[in-house]
Amino acid sequence: MVRAILVAFLCLGVAYPARAREPMEHIVQVISDYDNLRMYFKPKTIIIEPGDRVTWVNQENEDHNVVSYPDGYPKGAEPLLSTHMRHKNQRWSHTFRVGGTYEYHCVPHLPMGMHGTVIVSRPSTESEFHVPSRQEMKRYSDRLAEFFDEDEFKFVPRRLRHRAERLQSPQQRHRVR
Repeated sequence: MVRAILVAFLCLGVAYPARAREPMEHIVQVISDYDNLRMYFKPKTIIIEPGDRVTWVNQENEDHNVVSYPDGYPKGAEPLLSTHMRHKNQRWSHTFRVGGTYEYHCVPHLPMGMHGTVIVSRPSTESEFHVPSRQEMKRYSDRLAEFFDEDEFKFVPRRLRHRAERLQSPQQRHRVR
């Protein structure tokens, strides 16, 4: 009898509600590879669900941080802005609540290609990215100026960042990951 009722429910498209998924914690290693003169995040790209937490863990005694590009996160989301992680095993975490693409980097090692991406549920479309104000761009420029001279390194808009990465050879892309 119970089996017949269950079959009837399934045939009618009625099912028991799915159990809610518990948020997960994901680890991104912050790598200082002195032997190969590389600094990178591992994994470089991570796909998670809303409510999940990502924790970046410094693997060496090296100064790193996690900072969003000013145009590299979804509208309505908070940008990533970690404290500096200067010691081995130092951590910084962020819980992602807004779906979309978050592009980030380490300011001190940005010229070395130290950047990564968190995708929450699905990638953002062009119109879903945050458009930074002049004040936000000024704050970002000031942050870069803490590490670089004005003529050393400048902000590159997302479209140009992606175009440059696509134009790299597979060997060059592999080196910066």
